[in-house]
Amino acid sequence: MIKKPQGYDEAPAFTGEFQQLPKGKYVCVIKQVAVKESKNGNDQFVILYDIAEGEHKGFYQKMFDADKAQNPSAVWRGVFKQNMEGRGLSWFKGVITSIERSNNFTFQWDREKNEETLKGKRFGGLFRRRQYEKDNGDRPIITELFQIRSVAGLAEAEVPEDSLLPDAPAAPKAPEQRQAPAAAVGDGFVSIPDGVEDEGVPFL
Repeated sequence: MIKKPQGYDEAPAFTGEFQQLPKGKYVCVIKQVAVKESKNGNDQFVILYDIAEGEHKGFYQKMFDADKAQNPSAVWRGVFKQNMEGRGLSWFKGVITSIERSNNFTFQWDREKNEETLKGKRFGGLFRRRQYEKDNGDRPIITELFQIRSVAGLAEAEVPEDSLLPDAPAAPKAPEQRQAPAAAVGDGFVSIPDGVEDEGVPFL
């Protein structure tokens, strides 16, 4: 006879399967904003975001909760970066303009802690699927925020095509995909404590 272990009913079930966010158009909400220095030494606008409505609302919060149940040092995966200088300046202005239009407000420049005024603001997100190659040669596909638009601008926007590696086999169907581990996506991920709605989220 197998006896049920203490705490079995309360424990999350780890099956080794990870949900993949389908590519498409989503209304997103900003969880936190900061300016960080890129590897090239340039100022970089960094947004932590989540899905704000629809079937996949709270997608990244749920993923973080599941990750943290296994690893106390889990990191938030919904991260978008945009260079603020040089060739990235016009794209950065497009991001700010899209957020302003989506929320009917004007961002106040050069004010202390003005990044906090962006928390809770919404924007339209275009998500694509991108393939990358791991050190072991595997070529998984991830879904990523490709471009920020205004919420109203989503209606006329087109979902980006998949970005596949050269000579890559046909992309697997969505149910067969696996969410890439945070370390494979980049170094811009951050730890988000419980109570993210009420607490500041420290950037690493």
